[in-house]
Amino acid sequence: MLWLGRRGLSAFLFIAISTSAAQGQSCPELAELRTRFMDHGTYKQAVETEQYAVALGKTADAACQPLITAHRWISHTRSADFGWDPMSKLTRFNDGVARLDSLVDAHPEEDIYRALRLSVTGTAPRFLGADTHWAEDAEAVFRVSNTHFWAESPKFSEWMVDLAHEVQDKTKP
Repeated sequence: MLWLGRRGLSAFLFIAISTSAAQGQSCPELAELRTRFMDHGTYKQAVETEQYAVALGKTADAACQPLITAHRWISHTRSADFGWDPMSKLTRFNDGVARLDSLVDAHPEEDIYRALRLSVTGTAPRFLGADTHWAEDAEAVFRVSNTHFWAESPKFSEWMVDLAHEVQDKTKP
């Protein structure tokens, strides 16, 4: 995100392409979608990726649709980084986070949705108020990191665990 700088942005983009766990492996439609996430550098690219996810969601296997939808809302949220109008940026960010919240609520047993949400909210400035679920999302990241879920993406796993630790430090009294 803009407030992350290049290094943080690269780590965030890694999230979108590296959720290749059992779900991701059973969803071949995600390959192109993840590649597109890597190329986010403009508002237009983020919106095009979101639209691509919408199109994929219409034809994807029912088991893949929630993960595709999560990636759609990450792109939607991510597009806020590239806009110029502060109100529009805030609206897109809040809308994307609300949609990710809905996915977490619909799939409370799936830690990956919480981790994906933390990848957006955990890197956002606290004044945006997106830190409501940090503690539980950080715990979900730790649970996921103790499995083979991100085995193919060790750098991503390390980044997520570091982010979860940072979030925990920020939430200590």
